[in-house]
Amino acid sequence: MDQHIFKHFQKLIEATMVVGDAFSEPMIKATEKITSALLAGNTIFSCGDRAAVLLAELFTDYLALGFEIERPGFPALNINRLADNSFGAERYADCLQVHGQSADILLVVSSGDNSLSLISTVEAAIEKGMTVILLSAANDDLLSATLGYNDVSIPAAQFPGQLATAAQFQIIQCLCALVDYQIFGGE
Repeated sequence: MDQHIFKHFQKLIEATMVVGDAFSEPMIKATEKITSALLAGNTIFSCGDRAAVLLAELFTDYLALGFEIERPGFPALNINRLADNSFGAERYADCLQVHGQSADILLVVSSGDNSLSLISTVEAAIEKGMTVILLSAANDDLLSATLGYNDVSIPAAQFPGQLATAAQFQIIQCLCALVDYQIFGGE
């Protein structure tokens, strides 16, 4: 049993090292886009599918309520919550059509397998003139292909199963810490 525990945490540590090394450039780009949008008075939206719903909610909670420092909240909305009582593949896209504005940001967290609801949401965001930041997972080639030139992709497809979720969690925490640092300074 001890060996299984050791292997589990060893895989998490290895994934953390890869995230810090391989994804620093797209995380910096994503941070710059989020920071610019917030300073311009725009809103940050998020959505996810399956296990990634919780990660998307966590991201907007961190922005709206604060992450590591006490600060005023940022305008951040989770589409999963807004469309909670809606059904169908277009439910998130319809919500974004109503609430999204040009120059807003959409952060999409995918659990993989090209979710049709996430693809239609990204397409709606692009149609609105929004910037998309995609945290993708395995088998998200169609979802990734919907991104535009100015969008940011942070692919966690190289991680199997829940290691992809752990990597996305770390990316979200890092993005929120970097946004706080960019806007408020500090250590």
